[in-house]
Amino acid sequence: MVSVRRRNRVQQKGYSTVLVVDDDDAFRKLLRTLFGNRSGFDVWVEARNGVEAIKKAKSLSLSLAILDFSMPEMDGLQLAQKLKELAPDLPIFMLTADYDMDFEKRALASGITAVFSKLDNLATLVANARVVCGID
Repeated sequence: MVSVRRRNRVQQKGYSTVLVVDDDDAFRKLLRTLFGNRSGFDVWVEARNGVEAIKKAKSLSLSLAILDFSMPEMDGLQLAQKLKELAPDLPIFMLTADYDMDFEKRALASGITAVFSKLDNLATLVANARVVCGID
């Protein structure tokens, strides 16, 4: 995993809004639980695929997007590119069940902020999300 940097951008009305995109309902529920346990995030938005995510992102001021790499219709890297077109400074975390260094290098080169394995301790994901969003 790479180190992440604190964001300087002030969020609209001081809210931290996280968009999570994963086609696995159980995994989204797990992330919702982790981020809901006094993690400091105010708004949690979920999408099952890239098309749904883009639609939701257009109406929100996002603090962070967490994307699964492997999804139907549009993979996480394709979605990240579209989200960056909407919000160039948006931090994006990529999740993958098949982590390897080549994938991480490719993801980081395409503007992903950090890559995490779904098989690792996800508390690290939450801690890094707090840093990126400036939550103390």
